[in-house]
Amino acid sequence: MVNDPVAEKDRDVDVTVTIGESGSPTHAFMAYEVKHEKAPLDLVKIEQLCLKLNDMPSLTHRAIVSTSGFSAPAKKKAAHHGIELYEFRAWTRPLEEQFPALAMKGTIEQCFPTRNALLCWKWFQFQLELEDPGVGFSINPSDQLFDAEGRQHGKYSDFSAYASALLLRSTDILYRSEAAQSVLLRFPIPFSMPDGAIPSGPEWPHTHTLEVAKDDVFAMIGQRRLQIVRFTIGGFLYWERDMRRPQHHVIQHVDTGEVFAGALVCQGGIEGQMTALVFSPDSREIGIQLVRLAEKHLNSIRRLQMQLQSSSERFPPAAAHSFTASSS
Repeated sequence: MVNDPVAEKDRDVDVTVTIGESGSPTHAFMAYEVKHEKAPLDLVKIEQLCLKLNDMPSLTHRAIVSTSGFSAPAKKKAAHHGIELYEFRAWTRPLEEQFPALAMKGTIEQCFPTRNALLCWKWFQFQLELEDPGVGFSINPSDQLFDAEGRQHGKYSDFSAYASALLLRSTDILYRSEAAQSVLLRFPIPFSMPDGAIPSGPEWPHTHTLEVAKDDVFAMIGQRRLQIVRFTIGGFLYWERDMRRPQHHVIQHVDTGEVFAGALVCQGGIEGQMTALVFSPDSREIGIQLVRLAEKHLNSIRRLQMQLQSSSERFPPAAAHSFTASSS
């Protein structure tokens, strides 16, 4: 948020960078409006963004980043207002042309090959413990879940959604364990399998108990609403190769072609989690960023996605990732 004295309020800017002393920000240094549109940003859109940025005098650097480019009139308008324009492009040019400080030759994919392994559950069963341990019960995947006030749970609408989330939570914890890492080192995942099957390693039995009282999840057992306090998963774990390719992007100045930054992004095994390597054109330093989207952002994405299949009677494979990037 950056203060707009004309509007007399703080206004949202997509990306801001602040400089501070002793942990306290002193001033906003840069502001970027990042736009993802199908068509190049036109004159009207750019003029609106320029006026917004120029109404914030605390900013010392103003720029707009687009994934779809800019129209010719839009470029002229931005130049008139002193706003820099950048494009978000696929990173295809050799490193020596845009990132000479790295002293490497070849594309980002050639110089930084990545391996992403997923720890997965299979043939699993669940054992639940309620706040009243003496109650016998059974829960179906489609059974609705509630919060403490009896409302439908805001995060887990039914048991299927909750179980899937806990499978992922489990592997997110277990993939760091000595046992899981030992299997990954002793039995490397093959790069290919017969008949196009996803490459995977050997399975081993495991049981994992999660304390889940903080989730505030309740189930209707007969006429009573009881809290789920403990969730045990029993089954087999195995490592699987993630066949998704990482994304390589670069932010490039529209007029000069100068590179602002490059990024290698790998999706995690858990929804909304990514690992990014961030490259500067002026340094050999590489930043490693772990990205985790907030729940409100995930909900916005989910609302835009089509429901491809019902999850009422099946649980998808659950996986957390182990990410490795190596430079050649």
